[in-house]
Amino acid sequence: MKVHRWKVAGTAAAFFLLTCLTIASTRFSGGLALIWPGSGIAAALLLTTPRSRWVYLVGLFGTLSAIATAFFGFGPVVALPLAVVNVAEAWVLSSLLLLLRPQRDWLESIAGLQRMVVSIAVGTLLIAIPGGLIAAWAISAVWLDQAIDWAIGHTLGSLLTFPLAWLALSARRSRNFHFRITKEDYRLIGHLILIGGVTGLSLVGSAVSLLFLPIVPLMYAAFRCGLRGALFGFVLILILGIASLNFPGSYLNNLNFSPANEAKFLQLYFAILLLLALPVSIAIKQYNNIVTELREKRALEGLVADYSNDALINLGPNGEVRFCSPAGSVLSGLEKPEGKSFTEFFDPLDEQVANAALRDAAENPGKTVPLELSIIVDDETRWLEAKLRAVATEAHEQIIGFAVTIRDITSRKQIELDVTRMAETDPLTGLANRRAFFSKFEQRLETASASPFALAIIDLDHFKDINDRYGHTTGDAVLRHVGKLMHRFSQPGIFIARIGGEEFALLAEKVDPNEALNLCEHLRKEIASLMPVAHTGENISLTTSIGIAMIEERLDPSEAMRSADDWLYKAKRAGRNQTKMAA
Repeated sequence: MKVHRWKVAGTAAAFFLLTCLTIASTRFSGGLALIWPGSGIAAALLLTTPRSRWVYLVGLFGTLSAIATAFFGFGPVVALPLAVVNVAEAWVLSSLLLLLRPQRDWLESIAGLQRMVVSIAVGTLLIAIPGGLIAAWAISAVWLDQAIDWAIGHTLGSLLTFPLAWLALSARRSRNFHFRITKEDYRLIGHLILIGGVTGLSLVGSAVSLLFLPIVPLMYAAFRCGLRGALFGFVLILILGIASLNFPGSYLNNLNFSPANEAKFLQLYFAILLLLALPVSIAIKQYNNIVTELREKRALEGLVADYSNDALINLGPNGEVRFCSPAGSVLSGLEKPEGKSFTEFFDPLDEQVANAALRDAAENPGKTVPLELSIIVDDETRWLEAKLRAVATEAHEQIIGFAVTIRDITSRKQIELDVTRMAETDPLTGLANRRAFFSKFEQRLETASASPFALAIIDLDHFKDINDRYGHTTGDAVLRHVGKLMHRFSQPGIFIARIGGEEFALLAEKVDPNEALNLCEHLRKEIASLMPVAHTGENISLTTSIGIAMIEERLDPSEAMRSADDWLYKAKRAGRNQTKMAA
């Protein structure tokens, strides 16, 4: 960050002149100056200067402040301690502004503007304590009164001057400058003429309501011209307001206030105008940036969306499809995906899983949530990979939609399944196989004493009759549907495997007997509601018997399996289609 001598000299001159003027003209009761723009100006220069030069600049501002106070204020005795406090305030303001908003976007974002106001308010309140003490000692006044005057004058003064000084000092200037009036300049000039006319009219009125009439054209200028409209319009109102004090007929000159209260009122009035206009100008700038970025992205996304094999999807906050690229119709089989739920891209049995992914993305805006699910198309399994990311407001207060991509990963998934199928996966249902189950089971038995778990054996009732009546192809299809359903129940802490023919096993960690029973009953009822369709068109009635054992100590695997099998046989003997476990 290069330091320009002209910038330091110009800022120091402005600081000195304004300091002398405010001290000479606003010490109405012989105490502190009730208007203090110096801290805002000094803080703006410090923030545009490397920290290595801060000591030099603080010394310069301290010297100028001491000279102004000695000649126009309390005299040479109090000048030095007051100068120290004044430059300490500028240092504190600069440090707080950097600490609370290191991005330095105080005039470019709403969050930055909020941090600016908080930094100035907190900084001046902290320094008001020693400043009030020094002033009270100098004129034998009440300390609290002087501290309040310091806090009001310095807070409002800094709010008025820091944005203007920061904008002037941080603006980049081109070396190849060519003066040329643009269409935007003409628009700004028109708004300034409107602001000047309305302000002049309001200042000669006799009602308080007319005094706030300039807010309307100022906000309009901020809306149409952004930050330039807000600041130039504000400066014009400030100049006209100060100038009107010299006209006997102006409203500001006829206020029934004491000079001290009039100074406070004017600062508050101008601060309100500035703090109303700045958020509007910031919001308009952000809006224009977003619109430009969206136009650029739409041009690129349009090409990608039309020719990519991946589906590009925009969802509403409730998961409804707002936009879907052509590939989305191909992958989902939906003719017109727009307006439908995101979950319709997948099997109905996976609705809860898809909704869980949406919730995960909504709870973590900016995080990409992956999702892999299978769908059955023409009796073939196709795997889809979706990636979801929530779109939230700037402060992540509200989810306004989701960005989603979906691609067909069947080939990749098939390779992965082929590699692991023989080792751990049942090829028919996609569940863990017997080998994988006993590996997991033995691990759980090792820690059963410390972490008890539930073991359930699940057996499809009269499954041999299904094979005999409809054939093994239908029987396999039924097992695939059951396996698909059991995938839904598989989650961290719940492990399900196919351990033989129509027999499955379930391990549930961290559950009590009632929870284990409720889980298995839910699974049993879900299986009963499947009603798969045979090749003959008939619905196949499918029921299940389940036996549960709570494993609370280290057992031999065969002994533990036998304890669950005993309750399975009791369920079979009791009429099937039920769940049994020890009371």
